[in-house]
Amino acid sequence: VLPGEVVRARAGTERPGLIEARLEEVAQRSPERREPACPHFGRCGGCHYQHADYAAQLTGKRDVLIETLRRVGRIDPPGDIEIVSAEPWEYRNRTQFHLAGGGIGFHAPGSHQLCPVERCPISSPQINDALASLRAMMRDRRFPRFLGSIELFTNGAEVLVNAREAARPLARRFFEWCAETIPGASAGFLDYTVSGRVFRVSHNSFFQVNRFLIEELVRTAVDGTGESAVDLYAGVGLFSLELAARYRTVTAVESGAGAAHDLKFNAERAAAPVTVVKDTAE
Repeated sequence: VLPGEVVRARAGTERPGLIEARLEEVAQRSPERREPACPHFGRCGGCHYQHADYAAQLTGKRDVLIETLRRVGRIDPPGDIEIVSAEPWEYRNRTQFHLAGGGIGFHAPGSHQLCPVERCPISSPQINDALASLRAMMRDRRFPRFLGSIELFTNGAEVLVNAREAARPLARRFFEWCAETIPGASAGFLDYTVSGRVFRVSHNSFFQVNRFLIEELVRTAVDGTGESAVDLYAGVGLFSLELAARYRTVTAVESGAGAAHDLKFNAERAAAPVTVVKDTAE
């Protein structure tokens, strides 16, 4: 439901100070309520806000951040929290799909029950093209039925295919088969270009997921100049390389082995003065 709405709901689980209920009817709609664009919304556990106008979604997420800072962090939020946004559709460059019973899609909310999807409207066109290829491959008896989930990551031209859950290791020939219709599927990494800088992103390495906002996020997050800077949870170095252009020394901290390896490679390729520390931020 949305703030200000009058609804009829059925109470479910009760805990001290909290009742979890299920919506049955909206008696008075919020003017910000919209019909969800995705036919799977409500049955798929991925998106939570498509029933609201996009501007209301952004405001609501900022309100969640403010409430979390106060309640969990015991931190007074800054007076002004800037909202940086872009197109709400086809923005994801990375999407994970689950497979079960000959179908592919997402889990239903709070369960492991599969919600099959034909297309994911928040994923990039390249990911949806790859999804269509995988669905066609699943009709072939060669398709590995022991594959539980698969992740697709794209740089806009190629799509990296990463098996996230499988009962046993997948043979190399499966990824070569994928590559027949999914360019880049059998590669070990993709090169992702941001503002003229090239970042190697390997399997399981973190990279910003909103393809429309990556450059804006770097401009927003990185400011000023000085002697030294620290980039925590550095991933493959998206912010580290920009910091290196502004600060004399940069220490980039990343605990993931694959991402730390990519980070070191990207810094060396850019001849950036970045010291990579493979460790937790703490």
